[in-house]
Amino acid sequence: KQWYQRRVAITAGGSFDTVSAVEFYNAQVNDQYRSVWDKSVSSLYVVDNITNNNEIVYWATKFPFPLQDRDYVFERSHLMNEKSNTIEIASRSITHKSKPIYPTFCRVLKYGSKLVIRADKDLYQKGMSYCLTYYDDFGMPIPNQVKDRLATTKIPEFLDKVHDAAVYLGSTGKLYVPYPQSSASKRN
Repeated sequence: KQWYQRRVAITAGGSFDTVSAVEFYNAQVNDQYRSVWDKSVSSLYVVDNITNNNEIVYWATKFPFPLQDRDYVFERSHLMNEKSNTIEIASRSITHKSKPIYPTFCRVLKYGSKLVIRADKDLYQKGMSYCLTYYDDFGMPIPNQVKDRLATTKIPEFLDKVHDAAVYLGSTGKLYVPYPQSSASKRN
């Protein structure tokens, strides 16, 4: 008997001693550069800046056959805490008036992720670890074997690509995205 589920929930973690927490963060949120290194991206851009640490993002992604290409509209928030040497990126699906549902994509209406990046010593020095929690409702039943492949191969491959992008950004100094506001300075 083949089992199917609509939802995927994944937690992944790891560490890299070749990139800093700030470089890894930039590889995640530099949408322009992500469109270069992440071949699954059809379109990725900020729709609306709410604050320095909070924006609305549109993301269209290519999925392999037989799955339909997907798109997401989500709110993304950032928090840097220099005392605990952490950076958090949290995302959750939302609706936005400027981004209606397009018939060429399957709109993912239930999505959330949280990435916590912890520096070994300092946010700007090489050496960091991460924990990613990801939730997605595909909007259609998917076989467990596809879900398992996503968890065991695709997510680790993606995180290795994030690492490679972070190495590149760090080596060229192309940290385009402003660093998130520290939590200490938010209180002032």
